[in-house]
Amino acid sequence: MGRRSRKSVSSVGTDTESRPKLIRSRKHSYYSDCRKGSYHVINPDKYMRLPDTKVTMVRRTMPDGTEAEVPDIVVNYKSDWERRFCVLCDGNERVLKWAYEPFDIPYSSPVYMKQSLYKPDIYLEIAYDDGHVEKWLVEIKPVAYSVVPVPPKPLPQGCQDQKKIASYQRRMATYQRKSLDVATNYAKWAAAEAWCKRHSVNWMIFNEENTRGLFKGSVSV
Repeated sequence: MGRRSRKSVSSVGTDTESRPKLIRSRKHSYYSDCRKGSYHVINPDKYMRLPDTKVTMVRRTMPDGTEAEVPDIVVNYKSDWERRFCVLCDGNERVLKWAYEPFDIPYSSPVYMKQSLYKPDIYLEIAYDDGHVEKWLVEIKPVAYSVVPVPPKPLPQGCQDQKKIASYQRRMATYQRKSLDVATNYAKWAAAEAWCKRHSVNWMIFNEENTRGLFKGSVSV
């Protein structure tokens, strides 16, 4: 029984299919709390209905106590951070229009070496007190996904320790995967920034360091 247990642990350490799970288990709330879900838009009039937006009609009680048929728009978010931002866009009176993953932006993938498509997270239009309106394209991503990783320290020449070799291989696989992730993000963001310049749209990457606590848990939405 004990031998089988040790063998299964060893196989997990070298199984290439299990490595992505090890790579994703980082100490960032984006990964530990990352979960998909559905958000029902409260103010459907200001949500930009794209060609693929699914809209159904439901009966709801209005503020005056009457019932009416209203559109039910569902946003299928991919993380709790995205849900929080959707709630803010939906409930903020300064936001005139917004949409989740509104369109595709072509970019050159450094991983697959071909043209791919990138879906930015949020598009919104904000009205200011002086009357002007600004358009924004927003990506929601933790800082860790924009930092170039440091390669693992190489093993001493002629090292024969199998445990050290296996550990180095796992650390190298993590380094390679994260390097590809960061390179892909840079390619996506460069294409998005170029698109924004052509269309007079502001571009910003929202993370846990520039959102005043929105993604750190100190703001409850």
